[in-house]
Amino acid sequence: MPELIEIDASQGEGGGQVLRTALALSALLEKPVHIFNVRAGRPAPGLKAQHLAAVNAIAALSKAEIKGNFPRSTDIFFSPKKIVPEKFNVNIGTAGAISLFLQQLLPLGLKNSLDFHVSGGTDVAFAPSICFLQNALFPKLKKAGARFEAKVLAQGFFPKGCGRVFFRSSPSKLPLKPLVFSKAENFSHFECFSSSSGLPQEVSARQARSAKKTLLEKFPDADWVERLSSKQEIKETTGSAIDLFAVFENTSLGANALGEKGRQSELVGEEAAKKLVEELSSGNAVDSHCADQLLVFMALAKGASEIRVPRLSQHCLTNISIIEKFLPCKFEIDGALNLPAAIRVEGVSFR
Repeated sequence: MPELIEIDASQGEGGGQVLRTALALSALLEKPVHIFNVRAGRPAPGLKAQHLAAVNAIAALSKAEIKGNFPRSTDIFFSPKKIVPEKFNVNIGTAGAISLFLQQLLPLGLKNSLDFHVSGGTDVAFAPSICFLQNALFPKLKKAGARFEAKVLAQGFFPKGCGRVFFRSSPSKLPLKPLVFSKAENFSHFECFSSSSGLPQEVSARQARSAKKTLLEKFPDADWVERLSSKQEIKETTGSAIDLFAVFENTSLGANALGEKGRQSELVGEEAAKKLVEELSSGNAVDSHCADQLLVFMALAKGASEIRVPRLSQHCLTNISIIEKFLPCKFEIDGALNLPAAIRVEGVSFR
């Protein structure tokens, strides 16, 4: 039996990122892991609904023996077996982020056909939106050979959630090609996805109009592609979101913002636009939110991967420390926390 890997989840970023990466690699590589101090630094430590849903799903797929899979647990023993794909539905039960649920299962989809529906939050704070996965993350992973797709059936906002997403993966051609995204090359256009649910139709339009004004003040000759969505009749979940993407020949960089009760729609659009301007400031090809989601795939690929980011996040550093516990690879970082950086690794040619 492989040696048990011990991980103190209070180190580094200290949140759910440790749990997601560790369990994904544990299941993929069939290596048992003990994770303790789960979310120890949070106001409500331990597993929340969204974490527990992902833990149970990955345990079911990998036929794992597991201890500690209950609400508020801070200590998990996870011993996986061979992954057996099966169709299933998951209801997170809150506005827990569907994107973070999917993030944990993506590595398992490299060798397996996964096919399931997830209910929860599609656009929530402190998590990438599903729109971001579709337009920034998945296209980059596709270039490496990964085949993921997600379709939003209904949006879900805090606090009720009620969003629904269908996800599918097809077996990738392994080993993955290296991920190389250095400088953003040959700017094409901006894309805007502005949406709302249970709110007046003009909310989406006002968010988009404000974002366009802010971005075109900085880039007056840029082309603009806009997609508006408003589901006024839906009352199960109420909220708004805007996702913006700068589309280049070799990459897309994204930023988003969420509406809040009592906050003007124009300020929401302006916030997202200013975030995107900041992501574009370094000329690097991977935005700061996408970077940590690429690291596992860089380590699994064949050959030398390199990404350049406008801001090195603590999420990245935490993810790197976990990956190096599972795989015989060593990341190199040229840069410092919260500053532009290059991240490099020689992948292990996982098959």
